[in-house]
Order: sequence, then C-alpha cells, then structure tokens
Amino acid sequence: MMPIYEKGEPNFWLSVMTIEKDCKTSPEDIIIALENENIESRPVWKPMHMQPVFKGYNFFSHMDNDESISESIFARGVCIPSGSAITEEEQARVIDIVNRVF
Repeated sequence: MMPIYEKGEPNFWLSVMTIEKDCKTSPEDIIIALENENIESRPVWKPMHMQPVFKGYNFFSHMDNDESISESIFARGVCIPSGSAITEEEQARVIDIVNRVF
C-alpha cells in the first residue's frame, strides 16, 4: 500500500494493483474473475496522451528510453474494490478471487 502522508488523512477511495510485466495473468483475467462473482473492477484510467482527442500531439516521456510509467501502469493495472465502507469480509472475498486467478 502507498505510505500515508503524515500531514493528511487518506480516504482510500481508489485502490489499484499492478501485475508484474512477465506474469501470465492479465488485468482482464482479474476483471473477468471478479465480474463473474458480481464484483465491479475496471482497468486503470488511460493516460491522457493515449486518448484519441490528443492523438496529434507530442508526448514527452520523462525517461531516457521513451518508456512511460503511465502506459506501464495502464497496461498492468486493475482498479479493485475499495473505500471506507468495504468490510473485512468483502476485502477477503476480493483477495480470495484475485489469488485464485494467479
């Protein structure tokens, strides 16, 4: 989990997991497994520079090899259920389903 900033209080409104690059399990596998159990999840937001409206504009990576952290997170990330109202039982259910996918 992300470290909690000492001068603020998190609301835990969004939790994102990322999958290792060489893993055979895809974000879609996790989304489908959760959907089959009537649990909503979704891909990570598509980076702005990949949106069709910005197709004709330049994008400058902050990395020397033109890799993009945002593209990597988009390709390997899944937004999983979270929030201040999720119970420990609900958390355990999501964790169990995700573990079964791997």
